Amino acid sequence: MSSLWEKLDFGFFAPIWLGVGALAVVAVLLLEIGAQRRRNQAIRLFAASHLVQALTGSISLGNRLLKRILLLLAVGLLFIAMARPHLLFKWSEETRSGLDILLAIDCSKSMLTEDVKPNRLERAKLAVQDFSDHLPDNRLGLIAFAGDAFLQCPLTLDHDAFQTAVRELDTDTIPRPGTDIATAIDQAVSALKSQPNNLKFLILITDGEDLEGHVLAAAKSAAQAGLKIYTIGVGTPEGGVIPERDDSGSVAYHHDANGQIVQSKLDESTLRQIAQITGGAYEELGQRGEGLETIYNRYIATLPKQHLEERREKIRYERFEWPLAAAILCLLWEFLVRERAASANTLPVLGIPRLARRHPRGTPATVARLLLFGLVLGGGMAVTRAASTDTAERDYKSGQYADAEQKYREALENQPARHDLQYDRGDAAYKAGEFNEAEEAFRKALETPNLDLQENSYYNLGNTQFKHGEAMEKVDSKRARELWEQSVHSYESALKLKEAADTRHNYEIAKKKLEELKKQQQQQQQQQQQGQNNQQKDNQGQSDKNQQSGQGQDQQNQSGQSNPQKGDQGQQQKPGEENKQEQSDQKKDQSPTPSDKNAPTQQQARSSAREQDQQDPGIKSRDEAKALLDSLKDDEHHLTSRNLNGNQEVPPTLSGKDW
Repeated sequence: MSSLWEKLDFGFFAPIWLGVGALAVVAVLLLEIGAQRRRNQAIRLFAASHLVQALTGSISLGNRLLKRILLLLAVGLLFIAMARPHLLFKWSEETRSGLDILLAIDCSKSMLTEDVKPNRLERAKLAVQDFSDHLPDNRLGLIAFAGDAFLQCPLTLDHDAFQTAVRELDTDTIPRPGTDIATAIDQAVSALKSQPNNLKFLILITDGEDLEGHVLAAAKSAAQAGLKIYTIGVGTPEGGVIPERDDSGSVAYHHDANGQIVQSKLDESTLRQIAQITGGAYEELGQRGEGLETIYNRYIATLPKQHLEERREKIRYERFEWPLAAAILCLLWEFLVRERAASANTLPVLGIPRLARRHPRGTPATVARLLLFGLVLGGGMAVTRAASTDTAERDYKSGQYADAEQKYREALENQPARHDLQYDRGDAAYKAGEFNEAEEAFRKALETPNLDLQENSYYNLGNTQFKHGEAMEKVDSKRARELWEQSVHSYESALKLKEAADTRHNYEIAKKKLEELKKQQQQQQQQQQQGQNNQQKDNQGQSDKNQQSGQGQDQQNQSGQSNPQKGDQGQQQKPGEENKQEQSDQKKDQSPTPSDKNAPTQQQARSSAREQDQQDPGIKSRDEAKALLDSLKDDEHHLTSRNLNGNQEVPPTLSGKDW
């Protein structure tokens, strides 16, 4: 008998409804007993005791009892259907394959530097959480390190547990201060020793400030153990100060042993050396964690997957439709059973034939039965919709976002007022890259009176509009600008409902991207306008050149008329250098006199030169030429100073520090 029961595998997916159904059956029974007592009391008040039997003689007690039993049975079967019973099963073989990826996150005080917003540690945590959502079939592990290292989360397929461990990271996770990257590498080698046949990866997320100085030796040991390290740099080379907040909320800055304010900078050189020694690669984290995606897509995703888990899963067949159909039949039967006996045709006391009385269509009894029947059908449809919603949840968790969005859409056809389903549908559409569908769903979810759901809907609506704008930036910059403006407005609405760090961070990013796009569009407009102005100037310059050419020809004709006189003067001079004083006197004698109208005077020559300067815009004055020369000397001086400053080396950091 026990083996037969095991083969049937009878049970319930939601057994809590059985307890609720038992309470509901007891409540209906008590209501029926109370109603019967009130009817008996009303009859005693209406007629004398010796007439009660005569007045109730046409009532069939058996039919009345049958109606009560059928009603109680229908209520019980309805709740059994809501408990989702299952009967029989089949076995399903499931094999999961992927990679083992360890992530080490720096939790030292230097990660509180705010050269990336909100700070280095929070930026790294958000990037790792987004990164884990794209790796459903890979085992992930987490190492936290500062002055020491600890395995926060072993390699697991439970990504919810992994993300919980990431969210709980802070600068107090590791009690020992400082930054010792070598301990994190050693911890990763120890954690992967239990997986000798698997490819071994470590993604190291840090600012690269190794204050102990043993990291390169640890990297060489890791390379010998077969561990490949990919480094992710968090921060900027310019760096920043390390803020320290006390319990009152006031902000101070971290000082070293000499009382100097510590300036924490990204050490890209060390991180590149670590990656090069182990055969890995280095990338910057970026504002949206794109460095992690680059490392995975370029170096890890192309590697062959390993069998991580093989399991045999029991697939049970849900049978909720059986008790649901039985409940509907019981209610129909109860509706058809009449409480009066079929043979009672006359009133025995008065002897007057009793006319067949019909209930009008609007009587309370009929309306109550129809309402109850509608509630039963609605309950059955609710169970069906619940099954459809569960299927959508399973598709979403397995990464089949397009199928999940379709299932949510089908569930919403029967219950369009479910704002939470609209939110889930928008989330699935966002994951599937269907930004228009996601935006439509999130806007419908905003109609809910639930303020928390409104805040989440505004937040995800802003994310959707921002991502859509990114996709349209290179295709249609005008459309991208509109989407980013809508994204900023959505984030502002979410912040009005609730101040959250994630919302504030995304709001700042969207606002920055929008300002950059506006500046870019303004520059393009200015360049276009400048090009038009240059073209107009070129046309005007060509016209001026044509005019100057005509004037030059007139001047050439005038000078040709005066050449004969100059030639005659040249013939009066003696060739050679026999007597310089004599030649000088001769030139003085040959200078034109005021009475000579054909010879040009010195005043006329200067006037002609000034007119030529005015006609030729390329000729500069002496003051303008001097100012231009001084400007070139200043530019040369600035370039020389910049080259000298760029060649200065950053002094090396000292070991034994606590940040």
